[in-house]
Amino acid sequence: MLFTIPGIASAYHTSVLVNGEEFFFSDSGIFSNRALTSHQGEPSELVYMGLSKRTGSQVLNALTTHFRPGSYDLIKKNCNSFSDCALHFLLQRRLPSKYSAMETIGQRASLDMLQRVTKGAYHPNEAAKDFSVEDVISVVDQLGAEDFSSSSECVKSRPALFLGAQVTVMGLKGASQLNGQGARIVRYNAVNGRWEAQINFLGEVKAFRAENLRPAGEIVLEAGARCRIHGLQSESGQVLNGREAEVLKYLHGVSRYEVLLEGASKSLKAENLQAI
Repeated sequence: MLFTIPGIASAYHTSVLVNGEEFFFSDSGIFSNRALTSHQGEPSELVYMGLSKRTGSQVLNALTTHFRPGSYDLIKKNCNSFSDCALHFLLQRRLPSKYSAMETIGQRASLDMLQRVTKGAYHPNEAAKDFSVEDVISVVDQLGAEDFSSSSECVKSRPALFLGAQVTVMGLKGASQLNGQGARIVRYNAVNGRWEAQINFLGEVKAFRAENLRPAGEIVLEAGARCRIHGLQSESGQVLNGREAEVLKYLHGVSRYEVLLEGASKSLKAENLQAI
């Protein structure tokens, strides 16, 4: 539970736990981890929903295109929207209505009222304007097994963002003076879908999108940057050493960069990339 408006409803943050792995929607897209990070490690409720033949990886494959980074909206498209779709995909069940009652009411309220209730914190996201849970469920129901099958390549490593993680701030436009500064993750804010980190030299806590944080000590590469691959030891990896690639994005869930190499994408550790 996040907060309650007496006599109206309570607001909740939800996520879906599949085989011990948590999946939740944030302002930076869908995240997964095994530390229940979005609940600061201590959810107030754990509700058993059933057994599924589908996996967490299949949830990602089926729903990622519908829950893109930058499309989060506190009222129209939030963590509960994702949980509702994920539960339907896994079990053909829906999220109990009490968890989304607040935003159901909010969708019928005027923007002026929402501004008053949230003390000016709510700002409509144009990217979520036409979003509909029912539309997503309709599309997902039409998927064939090949559309959401798990990738044969399973990358296992610790997520880049977790409570206590040391990070480097990067890519900020409005507060560029913070770029390059070190910080420590103190919590995940389920209201705005962002990560709160304490800036080392200021001592202040600020909210960041995941795109603006990198693990401390790692090379920092932005989308579109050119890089050179090096240091791969496996037989298949050695043939890639020395080749140039383009950075597509940072994969916070597995602490790797996704790069484009000769038309194919690869996920590689920061230590195996050099900026050029």
